[in-house]
Amino acid sequence: MLVFPQLGTGASALYPVTKTSIQRTVVNTLGDGSTVVFTDPDAAAMAWELRASGLTAAEWNAIEALFQATSGMWQTFTFLDPTANLLLQSETFGATAWANGALIQLTTGIGDPLGTTRATQVVNAGETTLSVAQTLNVPGNFHYCLSVWARTTGGSSVTLAISTTGGNVTQTFSLTGEWARINVSGNPGQSTTQVTFEAQLAAGASVDLFGMQAEAQLAPSDYKLTGAKGGVCAKARFAADQITVTAQGTDVYDAVIKIVDTEG
Repeated sequence: MLVFPQLGTGASALYPVTKTSIQRTVVNTLGDGSTVVFTDPDAAAMAWELRASGLTAAEWNAIEALFQATSGMWQTFTFLDPTANLLLQSETFGATAWANGALIQLTTGIGDPLGTTRATQVVNAGETTLSVAQTLNVPGNFHYCLSVWARTTGGSSVTLAISTTGGNVTQTFSLTGEWARINVSGNPGQSTTQVTFEAQLAAGASVDLFGMQAEAQLAPSDYKLTGAKGGVCAKARFAADQITVTAQGTDVYDAVIKIVDTEG
């Protein structure tokens, strides 16, 4: 898998990051002078400008190696949007993006911490630990943070897990009747191309969950609602066939990196 590298600190990018949504409107002028205007979704794109100041030599070399491997703009790579929630359908745990345990029961329309009714009651009706889980095609050796709002009225706990074949990061949280945003952060440390993000419930447990979020960084940022598309851009490209880098010292590099995703 060709993937834009994570920084040595575990961050997904150096800030500031500029993200631009590119849209196209088609205007059809009729013979009588009137016009018909409609959007052209096939021309939509997302673009990022990363002002990477203070890169170490190792970090710059990793970016340059990817640039060489893709021949600049020619070949695509996976880019984990540093401004987005990587998960799909972040509030719709019954959507096909989620691979839940067979005896997980979901009840929607529950009051949430934002004052609406978008939370979900999750009940494990089985006799073993089951989970609400989503697997993404992302590197298994990146640092990730998984967060969610959770509460319980029955004394249940929940375990958040970031796992891949051969490695995992987990933490169990005792819950109360008040909403709390909980998170686990870590690097599974495996050279795989899939990572599973999940909330695990013990047999008989009942918890309310809202707004699950996965990010390629050390700690959670503000929550971002997602639908059919998350922050994993599997067909990103460099937006130019050259990158200008300035060496400020023996181990300090500055560069402006432009990336575009035409599936955005």
